Amino acid sequence: MSKTISKLALAAGVVLAMASTFSCSLPDDEGGDGYDEGSDGYTGSYGSVSYGGQTYRTVQIGSQTWFAENLNYNASGSKCYDNNSGNCTKYGRLYDWETAKEVCPSGWHLPSQADWNVMTAYIGGANTEGMKLKATSGWKEYGNGTNDFGFSALPGGSGDSDDGRFDGVGYFANWWSASESYSGSDYAYLRHMKTGSVAYWDSNVKSLLFSVRCVQD
Repeated sequence: MSKTISKLALAAGVVLAMASTFSCSLPDDEGGDGYDEGSDGYTGSYGSVSYGGQTYRTVQIGSQTWFAENLNYNASGSKCYDNNSGNCTKYGRLYDWETAKEVCPSGWHLPSQADWNVMTAYIGGANTEGMKLKATSGWKEYGNGTNDFGFSALPGGSGDSDDGRFDGVGYFANWWSASESYSGSDYAYLRHMKTGSVAYWDSNVKSLLFSVRCVQD
């Protein structure tokens, strides 16, 4: 896999099966591109965890407890999309893989493929995972979901730490997993969603910048 800008686009055909409160950590619902916390589609209850001066909502999905928003911890090397702090407020920060593995708070961790697959199975499979986990607003091109489980997935896009480029905010979401493509590889697996209803596994170079969700130990 050559390392070109196309690696940020993550074509859907490649299937590899922080004091602010949460109300400040997502954008207003403007023009259909923001996120409206008051109508998020989820009828269950949220927990919370404080980390690095920010309070994050958490949600239980089956036997697991997940962050209900992308991590926004200012770790060394992490970036805001387009180097715009407003995008960190909306979508969280973007991290390379090595940082992503260490950035979750104590008692939480970057999910492995196996961790994520447990959630996928519980909610009914990958074919509708995108629709069920995506926020009810914030996605472009009619890509909003139903947020049935309170995961509130938002499209944070991706970045390249080498050439400084960013791609896809509003259109796709990528979350690092803790799983390498194979031991010692320069590639690791990430969970990908775009405007459709399907979620899938892709593999990309560890130096790229993607979003992070934490799952409880």
